[in-house]
Amino acid sequence: MTSRAQRREVTQRAILDASLKLLADGGQEALTVRGLARELNLVPSALYRYVTNRADLLNILFEHVYNDYADTVQAAHDAVAREDVRGRWRAVAFAQREWGLEHPHEWTLINGTPPRDYSALVNQPIPAASRVHVMLALLGADVEAAGYRPRVQAEDYGTNLDGLREFAATTGANVQPETLVAGVAAWHMITGVLRVEFFRAYAYDIVAPADYFALIVAGSEKLLFGDGPVNA
Repeated sequence: MTSRAQRREVTQRAILDASLKLLADGGQEALTVRGLARELNLVPSALYRYVTNRADLLNILFEHVYNDYADTVQAAHDAVAREDVRGRWRAVAFAQREWGLEHPHEWTLINGTPPRDYSALVNQPIPAASRVHVMLALLGADVEAAGYRPRVQAEDYGTNLDGLREFAATTGANVQPETLVAGVAAWHMITGVLRVEFFRAYAYDIVAPADYFALIVAGSEKLLFGDGPVNA
């Protein structure tokens, strides 16, 4: 790596670290180019080679946060034997909560109200945002291969499944509609209870949140895995 490339890498790391500090100290609204420049003791024009506006700053931050989240969840998933599909599902669920507890500001960034100027990112999809969903689609295919069948009637959903089918096809996962519906519903159970816990959605704290989360994960398993392998 040339000295110029090294300097660029150091600068990009400094921008990312400063952005994370702004997020932790002041929330989404603190994420501005001027705020970043102040944090780095620079004038805004000195950053324009790397960050020209707030949308650029959000792109950098979102990509980092999604990748960090996906790396954590993927590592937990990969630590479980492939044939243990229930264990893989649990690993993904619990890793998501653990990551959120360790990174509350980052969790809020990608799961809360989209920040101002977020629309600027719509036409610039961040591949990192799909990594966990791709992993879950492939897990769904393995769930079916293991003989599990959820108790869901997918035909009741009609064309609402088209988007799910198209996404699953892009991952290379051959997943039946019933598993797609059950998988999405089970995932929403998990992410939903985390929103209640982290955002205090009902204006009160959950008693024994870890135990309650484990209960919800168990319920999500019932939805996704049904009564057990049909070929058992």
